[in-house]
Amino acid sequence: MSQQLISRNPDLKRLSDEGYAVEIVGGHLIIRDVPYVTETRRVRRGTLISRLDLAGDRTIAPTDHFVWFSGGAPCDSGGRELIAMSHPRDEVDLGAGLRADRYLCSLPVSGEFRDFYEKMTTFIAQLTAHAQAFDPSITARVHHVVRAPPKHSCFAYVDTASARNSIGAFNDRIAGLNVGIIGLGGTGAYVLDQLAKTPVARIHLVDDDRFEQHNAFRAPGAASVEELQARPTKVAYLKAAYSRMHNGIIAHPLRLGAGNVDLLDHLDFAFVCVDSPVSRKLIVEELERRDMSFIDVGMGLHLTDRGLVGTLRVTTSTPAVRSKLPMRSRIPLAGMVEDDPYSTSTQVADLNMLNAALAVIRWKRLYGFYLDLEHEHHSVFSVDGNHLLNEDLLGGVAA
Repeated sequence: MSQQLISRNPDLKRLSDEGYAVEIVGGHLIIRDVPYVTETRRVRRGTLISRLDLAGDRTIAPTDHFVWFSGGAPCDSGGRELIAMSHPRDEVDLGAGLRADRYLCSLPVSGEFRDFYEKMTTFIAQLTAHAQAFDPSITARVHHVVRAPPKHSCFAYVDTASARNSIGAFNDRIAGLNVGIIGLGGTGAYVLDQLAKTPVARIHLVDDDRFEQHNAFRAPGAASVEELQARPTKVAYLKAAYSRMHNGIIAHPLRLGAGNVDLLDHLDFAFVCVDSPVSRKLIVEELERRDMSFIDVGMGLHLTDRGLVGTLRVTTSTPAVRSKLPMRSRIPLAGMVEDDPYSTSTQVADLNMLNAALAVIRWKRLYGFYLDLEHEHHSVFSVDGNHLLNEDLLGGVAA
């Protein structure tokens, strides 16, 4: 993807054609081997790191006037730090192996950089000019052959949001995971909506139901009449929609049962989003037998004359917590008879979305993306009072 982006954009291609060591890494534009002067008046080479602004696979005009710099404090030829442009910071981990210890600011005469060629060459010229005081032949045009990264991206296009918000290092903590979503009704579909925006390697979708008209009112996005008429399976419909963004979505149009539980062997983590206690019992038992961590979600809504009331549940089960607490007591494993035509399951899209968001946030805290202060493993949101109750607080228990 790095070389394709460079070749498709005139500003990036010009940087590469002129011999600058250009790469695209984790939503950042990188130029390595940029000469600068140290405080001891020695010429060294550092790295410029810029957020990359894109519309699809095309660059747009840069929206800021700074770059990250890795290499030390850039100075003038007398060894005096360039304080007008150089701003030291504690070392910043930008993710994907990128680290920086300061950022550089510069504003062009026009007030805005026209493109990334102008932006990067402006910073390069300002640093290199002081190095050329010692040797006029010094240049950042090193004409290195920059190889494309060997790892195939999980995204169909570059994640510029993580670079813009400097959260790449936290994304690394969940990158490469194989995650399963068992049950793609309302809540499960919204779990997918959020997972598709994370750098997990694969997202396995497990559900044997078809995507029908009532599902369209509880799922993210907007299904067309033609899509509803085709009656695809839920997993096929959702894979088609979210594969436009994430390359690792795998559809399994089946109901998990005794004959196919080996599918769980491919997972590092699972979200259990089924509404049948019979199915949930089998799934939970198999996940526990494999010592896997999972999150089970649930919704219980009831109709009253004054409006809907009820709760949303998020239960986090890990091998470590199961050794201390009977987590199965938190998960409904008995109740209505499966496929009972008289049973009802009232669900509303906004609550499906909230239930999924609470579950994904809990998952991200489990892996260190978010700071986890309470380490709760069971939480219940009360709709009518807008209350969130955390229980089973086990500080320090790992995933």
